[in-house]
Amino acid sequence: MPDRNLAANRLLAVTEEELQRIVLDIHDGPVQNLFAAMSQLTVLRSQLSGLQPPPDECLATINRTISLLEISLGDIRDLLGTFRAPEFVGSELPEIIEDIVIQHESFTSSSVTLEMRKPFPQSVSLQVKIAICRILQESLSNIRRHAGVENASVTLRMEKNHIILEVSDQGRGFEPPPLNGPYATEKQEHIGLRGMRERAALVGGELTVESRPGAGTRVHVEIPIHE
Repeated sequence: MPDRNLAANRLLAVTEEELQRIVLDIHDGPVQNLFAAMSQLTVLRSQLSGLQPPPDECLATINRTISLLEISLGDIRDLLGTFRAPEFVGSELPEIIEDIVIQHESFTSSSVTLEMRKPFPQSVSLQVKIAICRILQESLSNIRRHAGVENASVTLRMEKNHIILEVSDQGRGFEPPPLNGPYATEKQEHIGLRGMRERAALVGGELTVESRPGAGTRVHVEIPIHE
């Protein structure tokens, strides 16, 4: 068991490092290229606008292209902001959770109702912090992209030496695939759900998703801790 725990902890740490590397690579590569392309189109639009008569059809196409680039850059900015690295080491879990919620509201102009039922243990392992916070970020991101609502609810509490995180919305809902057991999904389109499931499992926890069309969604995570 100790060897298994050590391997899980190392995997979580490596995964976190890889995530931050990907975030940095996207910011320094595709994002900068998209900004450069948009700048070039803006210059071209200005030059064409000065012609007599102005080529209206070309200007309309350029305007649509610039608009698409602006939307794409906004989406990428939100995504990179969602998965920036919180200060896991120097902060307690409730503080990190609150920071993530505030950040999400700031980036998306949405509203999150946060309830944290104390007391919490004085010290939560780094691996558990990473797992819980990444699951929370993914859940909030899914609500923004898929639920069709601007509001979410987050609850963090302790029950019998388990940290419990719940993230819910009253959005459009869906038919969730099985996440555990012999028929658990491994489909590519469920990569976000699979990632949350695996993060929970690596720290000995379990994740369930309750949803149905038109009835919202609730993500429930239970992770055991040892004070």
